[in-house]
Amino acid sequence: MQEKFTDRFIKSIPFASSGQDDFVDSTALLAGVPGHLGLKVGKQKRTWYIRYRIAGKRRSMKLGFYPALSLAEARKSAITKLTEVSNGTDPRQKVMDYKVAPTVTDLWAEYQKVLKRQRKPKTPITMKEELRKWEEEIKPKIGMLKVEDVTPLILANLLDKKADAAPVSANRLYSLLSVLFKPALRLGWIKVHPLQWVSKPGGQEIPRKRVLSDDEIKILWQYFDKLMPTPRDILKLGLLTAQRPGEISKMQWQDIDLTEGTWTQPNTKNGSIHITPLVGQSLNIFLERYQGEIDGYVFPSRGVKNKVPYAFTTKCARATVIKKSGITGWTAHDLRRTARTIMSRLRIDQHIRERVLNHSQSGVVGVYDQYDYLDEKRDALNKLDRELSNILSV
Repeated sequence: MQEKFTDRFIKSIPFASSGQDDFVDSTALLAGVPGHLGLKVGKQKRTWYIRYRIAGKRRSMKLGFYPALSLAEARKSAITKLTEVSNGTDPRQKVMDYKVAPTVTDLWAEYQKVLKRQRKPKTPITMKEELRKWEEEIKPKIGMLKVEDVTPLILANLLDKKADAAPVSANRLYSLLSVLFKPALRLGWIKVHPLQWVSKPGGQEIPRKRVLSDDEIKILWQYFDKLMPTPRDILKLGLLTAQRPGEISKMQWQDIDLTEGTWTQPNTKNGSIHITPLVGQSLNIFLERYQGEIDGYVFPSRGVKNKVPYAFTTKCARATVIKKSGITGWTAHDLRRTARTIMSRLRIDQHIRERVLNHSQSGVVGVYDQYDYLDEKRDALNKLDRELSNILSV
């Protein structure tokens, strides 16, 4: 039934008692394009649709419901869709393609495939941190979005909110998003990377250079001793072993050999197995803590996340020490840097210092020199231990 559509006419159409009645707008929409706007009136709804022909086949496509979609809006939508038809594009197929278009969650799965194909895989620690960022920061915010719908504005807002609280962490999140969307380009899911014109939200990071003086070490050590045993021991080990704060906090009893005096890190930041000799004061810390454990965290937290205990963090303890000691501007990582600086002062060979810290060895040395340097590292840490004892005894 062909009629000239007006709001008055449409409102006058009674709902169908059974089935549905079909009306066609007699108003010309787009010259030269075979197609029209129609309205199906059922028992409870009035539904807009267009009917058109493409590649010799008849097609129809629903536009929306009246009055939520007004007559003027329905005509405008119909003209847009029929223009696509005139350009050789089937608008209904576009809708169907969009329904099955990949989401950011699908992109994460593709990114995991890329990681498995890399010649040099990321370390377990790095992969664990990326998974945490995905589960806690990316998936809840944009995981359900279609990849093609992720705009620079969406990512910029996500990153800016993170940067307000933690600028450096926001930069790390930026780096993960940068590599995450690369497979989408390769697969043709997008044509332009959504971060192409977005800068790092945390700004340029200035390398930290904070090193504690001997006097500061002596004062801080006294305040470490006033803490509970767990944060006290973690902070002291930062100076005594020169290891990364996160790796100290997450150490397991199964990796500690008190007879040999070693701590084996099976999964370190640079992807290697790293053995740290335990000497003097550091060994005494473990001997005093040991209660017959064979596994579990050496420094467990009282909290539980996802029904699993997690490692202790010294954030609150450090804040307490900073406030009471008056020595500010230092972090747990600065303890490691201070230990490294003291070893330099003791004229310990550079390559031994670097191996104590478990820094990657580049070039031919990193490939061919597989000696563990355990004795040399033990000697270096013994010298560091004695120097710290001298500092504390003055």
